[in-house]
Amino acid sequence: MITITRRLAGQMRVVFRKALNMTRSTGPALHFATGPGGTHVRAKCANAAVEYHVPGKLPQDEMWVPFELLCDVEARRDDPVQIEMLGDRRVLAGWRDGNLPQMVQYDPVTPSDTDDFPETPETFAENPPGLLMALHDAMLTTTPDAARYATDHIQVRGGSGALAATDGRQMLIQDGFEFPWGNDVLIPRTKVFGSDELPQDKPVAIGKTDGWVAIRVGPWRIWLKIEKERRFPEVDHHVPRAQDATSGCRLSAADADFLAENLPRLPCDEERNCPVTLDLNGKVAIRVKAADQPQPTELVLANSVASGEPMRVNTNYKFLARAVKLGLNELCLYSPKVPAMCRDEHRSYVWALLNAESAITPTDDVIRITSADARQDVRTTNRKTRIRKATMPRPNSSGNGQGQANGRTSPQATTGAKADDQGIDVLIEQAEALKVALRDSLSKTSELISALKRHRKQSKLVQSTLQSLRRLQAVDA
Repeated sequence: MITITRRLAGQMRVVFRKALNMTRSTGPALHFATGPGGTHVRAKCANAAVEYHVPGKLPQDEMWVPFELLCDVEARRDDPVQIEMLGDRRVLAGWRDGNLPQMVQYDPVTPSDTDDFPETPETFAENPPGLLMALHDAMLTTTPDAARYATDHIQVRGGSGALAATDGRQMLIQDGFEFPWGNDVLIPRTKVFGSDELPQDKPVAIGKTDGWVAIRVGPWRIWLKIEKERRFPEVDHHVPRAQDATSGCRLSAADADFLAENLPRLPCDEERNCPVTLDLNGKVAIRVKAADQPQPTELVLANSVASGEPMRVNTNYKFLARAVKLGLNELCLYSPKVPAMCRDEHRSYVWALLNAESAITPTDDVIRITSADARQDVRTTNRKTRIRKATMPRPNSSGNGQGQANGRTSPQATTGAKADDQGIDVLIEQAEALKVALRDSLSKTSELISALKRHRKQSKLVQSTLQSLRRLQAVDA
């Protein structure tokens, strides 16, 4: 008999599903084993394998169970689940749901490649916990549909201790790690490294065998198969030097937070690659205009200073938003037709710009929102096509379309402050009411899901009992 908790079953379900790139409830058979070395739970697919291992001294036992078992028993509680083999090699799982005992039987499952599990590398190099998030960020820079090059993989560089990833429009280079091999290898994209179920504060060890790269963090080991046939693009040729930048700026922490909050609220025209204009001309401004909007909206980063020559570029806002999310605060521009770059000491994020002729020029009637006023907000009725003016006083615009310098508002603008305060209070009350309603809906949804799971488990128990009765009837006959 092997015992796990219902909480651990839920964690296993998430990690195995993401690592092996499978659907929510189906997957390969799981190998449970206990013995002098502790508890081992394993599963694999063609290009990935996962093992959960807790050291200890336990009685010798092993069995293959269907992945469905994890889905049936999981819960956010530490109630024990006992798994055992019956005489006919069927698997029986038993646990308690509150005061109600639950028991489900499963047909035997034994994969044909039971011994074909990746070997553990002889040597591991220990890295800081940040390697886990670096792997996740690299995976997010790949594409699921690769054609000529292996852009559905990331490149792990043993010689330089770097990770490289690209999808053809953006690329991310991260260094400062240690890998215990000398060559470059390709491993497939996976979502598992962003899982909350993996410990984000533990050292990350990495090693390599002839065919697999293994990552170890806490009780988890994840193997990713090395791609040996396909080529990775020469991304280093497209990473410019920071000192060659014609123009640039360094984002302040306050402006980075301002952008992270407001960039996703800008109108996004997917058919035109969600264009926004980034304008460095004494100040740092981001300008956008929806198709049905008479005047553009401009976000002014009052706490960041532009440097170098004035430059105006047209970019997909999603790439700029990603650079901000990555925490890269140094922006480098080279030309309206050359890819832009954001960087820090160990990371360089480069992305292609859009057609420079479509950049939006300043106008006198621009709707200007400055990061100096924390109350100002960008509100949209339809992110794809429309934007609504924020109900707030608009600062006077000067003849050159620059407005008030350094984010200062005119005396006329300050006269509407009390009215603006009242409007904000109403919005806060509405937001609080919405928060309560959503919390109530979430609670009811959780109760409904729990009821449906109990119904499914009880149905399986009834079916199992009926099957046992039929067998008894057959024996009596």
